Amino acid sequence: MAAEEEDEVEWVVESIAGFLRGPDWSIPILDFVEQKCEVFDDEEESKLTYTEIHQEYKELVEKLLEGYLKEIGINEDQFQEACTSPLAKTHTSQAILQPVLAAEDFTIFKAMMVQKNIEMQLQAIRIIQERNGVLPDCLTDGSDVVSDLEQEEMKILREVLRKSKEEYDQEEERKRKKQLSEAKTEEPTVHSSEAAIMNNSQGDGEHFAHPPSEIQGS
Repeated sequence: MAAEEEDEVEWVVESIAGFLRGPDWSIPILDFVEQKCEVFDDEEESKLTYTEIHQEYKELVEKLLEGYLKEIGINEDQFQEACTSPLAKTHTSQAILQPVLAAEDFTIFKAMMVQKNIEMQLQAIRIIQERNGVLPDCLTDGSDVVSDLEQEEMKILREVLRKSKEEYDQEEERKRKKQLSEAKTEEPTVHSSEAAIMNNSQGDGEHFAHPPSEIQGS
């Protein structure tokens, strides 16, 4: 591969990686995974629901990627070449690209959903323990059965966790916009102050350069 082609591939890989780290990609993808992962378990048998959810996920990924690639002028061939290049095979790149690869590979997708389901269950269990001071009976007496009440409680907590994250993201976005607004407001103020100082200086100069008529008359 020529040096020019390598530079182009590197640019495409870095551009895509930057997009995949950003909120325009990560927020909708994470929201989807958190909302849909509840039905996934680590059993070998795959349910029809899994296939349907995977198709929804694939459509979401395609929509997000197509919008971004079109915006910055990367075509399908460039994208495919970047994804199969050595730069995309590193451990770091693979971790970043996992949600993209999951759209085409059901095995990767299922593993990702199962992992997120486990993570959210552990978060819910931690909150139950902090709130009640004890773990649910099903986790302390060796039983594999979760009571209806505990299931409902964990379901509610999962929803609370999701809502809390949404509120956090909205608050962070509000702070960011406020900071940008304040920065724009301060900039004209600084310029105005500088202009006022210059005007005053010019006025003083004119005062000394042109003495009052009485003085000239005398």
